[in-house]
Amino acid sequence: MIRRIAHARSRINKMKLVSNVLIQLAPGTTKTAAKVISKIKGVKMAHAVTGPFDVIAFVEVPDLTTLSDLILAKIQNTEGVQKTQTAIVANARTCLGPTFHEIERTKPHPLPLLKGQLDNF
Repeated sequence: MIRRIAHARSRINKMKLVSNVLIQLAPGTTKTAAKVISKIKGVKMAHAVTGPFDVIAFVEVPDLTTLSDLILAKIQNTEGVQKTQTAIVANARTCLGPTFHEIERTKPHPLPLLKGQLDNF
């Protein structure tokens, strides 16, 4: 029983707060902002998308305070960012198992990025 409790505690301590940050940008800033945002510590990937938001960033951080600091101090201060909306992942299994980024890193992407793909944004 003690072993199970210790194992559960160690898994809880390793949990990460996973979220998607939807970012609305000023016209003409998508390419630069996506590159800058993708290099921020805690941002696992950032993609230019179509629709009401211009970039979606996939974020993994240890806690809510770190998420708040990342969004308020770094993402929202990136040149061109006008608005952000954050969706925290609620599925506990996602947080307890390997992260999406860890799974994706082990297999080739079915649609490799083409050089200059963001040039038209």
